[in-house]
This record gives sequence, structure tokens and C-alpha cells, in this order.
Amino acid sequence: QREVRRVPPRFSIPPTNHEVMPGGSVNLTCVAVGAPMPFVKWVSGEVELTREEEMPIGRNVLELTNIRQSANYTCVAISSLGMIETTAQIIVKALPRPPTSLIVTETTATSVTLTWDSGNPEPVSYYVIQYRAKVSDNGFQEVDGVATTRYSIGGLSPFSEYEFRVMAVNNVGRGPPSGIVDTRTSEQAPSSPPLHIQARMLSSSTMLVQWETPEEPNGQIRGYRVYYSSEHDAPLSAWQKHNTDDSMLTTISGLTADITYSLRVLGFTSVGDGPPSEVLQIKTQQG
Repeated sequence: QREVRRVPPRFSIPPTNHEVMPGGSVNLTCVAVGAPMPFVKWVSGEVELTREEEMPIGRNVLELTNIRQSANYTCVAISSLGMIETTAQIIVKALPRPPTSLIVTETTATSVTLTWDSGNPEPVSYYVIQYRAKVSDNGFQEVDGVATTRYSIGGLSPFSEYEFRVMAVNNVGRGPPSGIVDTRTSEQAPSSPPLHIQARMLSSSTMLVQWETPEEPNGQIRGYRVYYSSEHDAPLSAWQKHNTDDSMLTTISGLTADITYSLRVLGFTSVGDGPPSEVLQIKTQQG
């Protein structure tokens, strides 16, 4: 009598690991052979996924749809000669985590340099920086496609407060933003002159000069400088100078009677002088 060859079960096609997008689908195929041929079932954790009375022989395909979280699935092959198992991992790709340690490393009057840490164990595709002026009602402006964890944003206004945040992007999409960091750009010299210059004579030799702050002070105005001269064609450097603090009016005395003076006013910050105003002419009174 010919003896029947008996072979314990083994997997000829074990299931493979898969990475899927959230809501994705995947079919896990498991094939086992042996003599006698084994039954094949699927288990996840403690949960039996194949019904006892419907357990196929040799091959079992597990169809997973709308996958929302990562999980392990175990294929079990059973015959009278034994039971074996093998496990496949289904990993759901997630949005990246927010970047961490966002700091401002340097500021100029018109730019801010930021650095941050990825905050993600997996590599990310790139980063998006969002920023806005604190006084503005507009939403965030964006710098997209930043490949490094250090970046300088230019085109900012001097002596203005801005807030910044960063988000990481991978092939699932944009992750949540980092915490906000804020900073003020540094000062510049004013880029516009004082406004509405006015002058009137208080006596034949004393003049009162008034003005309003420049539209673009670009910093803290430390004071103003009034230039005056009876020589209208002389260069500004040759005019007489009268410095004031940051108030908006001053008196200049010791003027000569019955002469026309030219006046110009400029504002300055700790960084430097702004442009002088247009020329204003005033005639002193006769003595």
C-alpha cells in the first residue's frame, strides 16, 4: 500500500505590509500549502475576521476599505499537522505634526529670519510659512514650498510687529501650524518728511515753527531738525540748524528783521535722518 506523503502547512504567498492614505482600501492575500491542505483564516488582535463555517482552504483574501487607522492583520493556516501564522502591517499615512522650536534668529528693518525643527519622525515634503502684520485685519500671507528649516522673509515694513507660524506638508497634505512667534522689525531712518510745516513771527526776531509727524517714521522719532537760511541757493549743509526733541513745535530767535528766510524740517530716529520737507518761506517783520 502506497503511503500518503504528509506535509505540514507553510505560506507560499504571505501577506505584505502596506501604507495607505486615510480612507484608502487594500486587499491582503494569503496563500498556504501543505498535505493535507490547510484552512486559512484572518485575525486582527482578538477579533476573528473569517467566520468558522466559511473558512476557505489554501487561499484567503481580506478586503479592507475606508481604512482610518493603522492595524496589524494576522493570517493563520491550520491543518491536522499544525497551525502557523504571519502578520501584515497596514499603516495609515497621517498628516505631519506641527514643527517645533520656531524662533526668530535675526531681524533687519525689512526682513526676519526664522529657524525651526521639523517636529516629525518621518521626512516631510516641504514647509509653509504664514505671517502677518499684527495691526492688519488681513489674513496670513504665505511662503509655500520652503525646503529648509531656516528661511528669511523680506519685504516687511520697518519698526512693525509681525507674527509667524510654520506648517509641514507631506503627501497626505498640510499638517497643523506651529505655535505663533512674534517679533518687531528694527528701525530705519524716516522715509518721508514731517507734514504740514507752518511758521509765524512772534516778534521781529523770533519765529514759531510747527509741523506734524512723518507718514513713514520707520521707528521712534527721537527729534526734529529745523534748517533755516536767508541764502536761498546755499546747499542745505550751509543752512543754520536748530535741533528739537520729539515735540512738534519750536521757537527760533535771533533772526534779522525784514528778511525772507527759507525753512526746511526733517525728523530723525536712532538710525538716522529722514528727508527734509519742501521749502517754506517766511518774511520777518520790520523792527
